[in-house]
Amino acid sequence: MGRVITPNFHHREKKVCTRTVSPAPAEPLFSDAEIWSRDYAQADGVVFGICALAAILSRHLGQDGAWPPLLLGLLDAARRHLEPRADQLSQAARDLKDLLVSESRAGNAQDFSAALLITDLIEYTPRYQLTSGR
Repeated sequence: MGRVITPNFHHREKKVCTRTVSPAPAEPLFSDAEIWSRDYAQADGVVFGICALAAILSRHLGQDGAWPPLLLGLLDAARRHLEPRADQLSQAARDLKDLLVSESRAGNAQDFSAALLITDLIEYTPRYQLTSGR
């Protein structure tokens, strides 16, 4: 004799418990030593700063958005900081800082504070070195 075996589709479903776990703050991308050891009056320091800002912003805001043109504007203004229209550097830095402050949240506060520091260093180091004679 034959036997008919049918699958049992009426299993009791287990309830899935979901917990909202607050994500641990991500490790900062750059150490204080990496940030402070650069000379932001030199081209390689500015390029490091722009790359660091790009890494921080892409990590927290994604690849698309308002920040890439702001970084290019800051890079261009930093390149021209010795020309008569030095206010372009301050305006470019201010625009980027406005974005950083408006997008700052608890999860990205450490990285964004580093980004604000880098932006300040790019903005003020050339002016400081011109006035101090260093």
